[in-house]
Amino acid sequence: MKPKPNQPCPCGSDLKFKRCCGKASDEPVSESLANSSTNILTFESSDEQGNASSFEINIIDLLSRGNLPQAEILLRMSLESDPNNPKTYNLLGRIAFALNLPQFSIHYFSEAARLAPDWQIPRINLAKVSKNIKEDQANPRNGELETKNARKAEQFLLIKAWGYGFWSDVSHVLGQLLVAEITGRIPIVHWGSNSLFGDGTDSNAFEFYFEKLSAVGVSDLQKGDFDFWPPKWDQRNLTKGEVNKWTGPFSRMAGLYFLNRPEKVVVSDFYTGFIDLRPWIPVGHNLYGLSVDELYRNLVRRYLRPRKAIVDEVDSFYAKHLASSDFVAMHVRGSDKVIEMSNLDEVNKQYTGILDRYLSVHKCHRIFLMTDDSRILEHFTKLYGNEIITTDCRRTSTSQGIHYQAMQDGRRLGTEVMVDTYLAAKARAFIGNGSSNPSLIVQYLKDWSDGDVHLIGQSMYNRYNTLIHSW
Repeated sequence: MKPKPNQPCPCGSDLKFKRCCGKASDEPVSESLANSSTNILTFESSDEQGNASSFEINIIDLLSRGNLPQAEILLRMSLESDPNNPKTYNLLGRIAFALNLPQFSIHYFSEAARLAPDWQIPRINLAKVSKNIKEDQANPRNGELETKNARKAEQFLLIKAWGYGFWSDVSHVLGQLLVAEITGRIPIVHWGSNSLFGDGTDSNAFEFYFEKLSAVGVSDLQKGDFDFWPPKWDQRNLTKGEVNKWTGPFSRMAGLYFLNRPEKVVVSDFYTGFIDLRPWIPVGHNLYGLSVDELYRNLVRRYLRPRKAIVDEVDSFYAKHLASSDFVAMHVRGSDKVIEMSNLDEVNKQYTGILDRYLSVHKCHRIFLMTDDSRILEHFTKLYGNEIITTDCRRTSTSQGIHYQAMQDGRRLGTEVMVDTYLAAKARAFIGNGSSNPSLIVQYLKDWSDGDVHLIGQSMYNRYNTLIHSW
């Protein structure tokens, strides 16, 4: 069920649904994508359509409109409850075929055929895929062979700012880094004027906080003889904040669309989680078989290198206030999270019991508190007094997030949330909110002992988002 316009958006952006995923719920990603994906509907026989369930009809409708991401999400969720459904595998095979990923098509159609030996449709589809592969091999100007030849040269993935909370933006970067890993592209991150943590210009705000991911920058892409995809981007607008991110041609571009593009440069400005990309990691890839959490831990530690100024600020505060003995850290959300999470009060009531247990087990007497809400700080200070330690960062007593308030220094806000997050990772134990990005990132920053990280509620990184591509 879709949320109402003024309800919190479930994508984790901290915005109301009408300002986020619900902006244009009936607008297609792209007319050209819809047109290209209808080609796979020829795989369906009239008999199969006549016997289709309402779920299958819904999936077929999504495919006909070019909404591959939503169709895939629903199919993956269906597999969790019905893992041996041949029709689900057949439909996934069609999605892989539309993406020009023949090896995945073969895998899914073969699985459908194995599960339903008397059903002919998957075998017909397998024959069509094999025919296409042979035609491509015979004609080097066709899809798969041409793509392989193109990838002998360097290709790039430009990652734009997602434009929401700090660690939400970093999570977007991490998702696209997984795309880069899968496709062998060189990642380039550029957070422009739509970043809430920049200086208001097109300067690359990502590099205010983290070291560059490669020697190549966006300026290099503006100089060379490159082709770009999606075509809403070109050399002239690469540093622009947003172009058709939520609405219009080539909007809401999920990561799966980038898995087999022949263009020299692909540009990502839309969020895709690891849970959506994990099934597309090829067998034999060094990341194949890792869980969502293992993937995050791997990429966080390999790619996120805080700038020296951030590290120095973390080390200075730690040495002055936290280094003398073990402490427990916790991240408690308030402010605009109450709009996103209707049960936030119930979640926040659970912290005290968990915290007291950790303090007793680890013989700690100090608590490092991360919070964006001055009312929460006041509450825990009343309970624990001088045991509460916090950095001197900006907080609010309203339901509007600090990063959405006017006249804020975005660069300082980004620094403050980074410092708090890396300080929390130095704790003996950590308590956080499973629906909040800062909490989730803390658990990946070091090797915690078993039981020393407690997230209240399931990690949103392990939940499918059924609304972000709902149109």
